[in-house]
Amino acid sequence: MTRADRGKATNHKGQFNTPTLVEAADTPSFFHNNAVETIEGAVAFYSGDAFNNSPSGQALAGADPNGIGIRLDATQTVAVAAFLRVINALENIRLSVDQLQQTLDHGPSQEGIELADSEIEDAITVLAGGGLHPLAVEDLEASRRASARAARSWFFKRRHLRTALEEPEEARGRIIEGGTS
Repeated sequence: MTRADRGKATNHKGQFNTPTLVEAADTPSFFHNNAVETIEGAVAFYSGDAFNNSPSGQALAGADPNGIGIRLDATQTVAVAAFLRVINALENIRLSVDQLQQTLDHGPSQEGIELADSEIEDAITVLAGGGLHPLAVEDLEASRRASARAARSWFFKRRHLRTALEEPEEARGRIIEGGTS
């Protein structure tokens, strides 16, 4: 599926098929018409008049005792988007670690390295796009460099893969343990 097709995808029954929330931040453009390019913009949409005046927005407002529905200020919008970016990056890291471990356990393959690299690239893009966890991004970039060395190496492939495997774990620890660093 191409990037442009992601928001328009349908399942085998012809029903609208949206990306999962966990990987929402790395599946732009957003909405059925690909009108929004960032997860921050997608979150902000739900506080705007276009949504709140829609039947769905009106239904939410009707269920709210204060009749408000969704009204996030700019700080709350950024916080929700940051949360979505972080859970997305953590899932990318989990998938890359699993792939690197399988590649290490079952014999280093170019395909395994490329799949892990793709997940690492997604995590880097998602975190950097929100200006989040720059030290974790550095760890992820180090993992990509190590996996590139593994892909080119004959004699030291496994050693480079082990290094590529350690860096995402370090990044995950930085993200989970704290703050914006």
